[in-house]
Amino acid sequence: MTSPTFFYSSQPFLVLGVLLFCAGTLLGIPHGRSKRRADGNQTELWRIAHLSTCVGGIAVITLTLAMERIFGDHAFYMLAPFSLAACVFFVACTLSAWLNKAWNGDRLQPYVKSIYRLQILASVLSLAAVGITAGLLAGKVYMLWQTLA
Repeated sequence: MTSPTFFYSSQPFLVLGVLLFCAGTLLGIPHGRSKRRADGNQTELWRIAHLSTCVGGIAVITLTLAMERIFGDHAFYMLAPFSLAACVFFVACTLSAWLNKAWNGDRLQPYVKSIYRLQILASVLSLAAVGITAGLLAGKVYMLWQTLA
């Protein structure tokens, strides 16, 4: 009996990046509508949700393409926490704009506390992705150094 082999595919990360970019683009609609209502705070929250989600989607796409070429199948270990962080940022920013509550507002309010915790979770996931990438890159440099020595 043969053991199952895990084959890494970058397609889910690319699809996720496109979906995040499209969602961020659609968040431009409430951003534009809030400008007409002249509510500066909510307009700013929708702007952050709109732009950060678009940038997050593009970042997932570009990192997927770049890291797959650099690390091959091991790119999954970096892309998984980074993609999850992008999704959590999307949820936190959209929830913040929808509820008109900034993450740095009164943290005793239940919604603000939830938004703040989502932002912290996304930050921790981003740091984990950076740490994993640094470890993988250090391994690549070490292997190159051993080959050249």
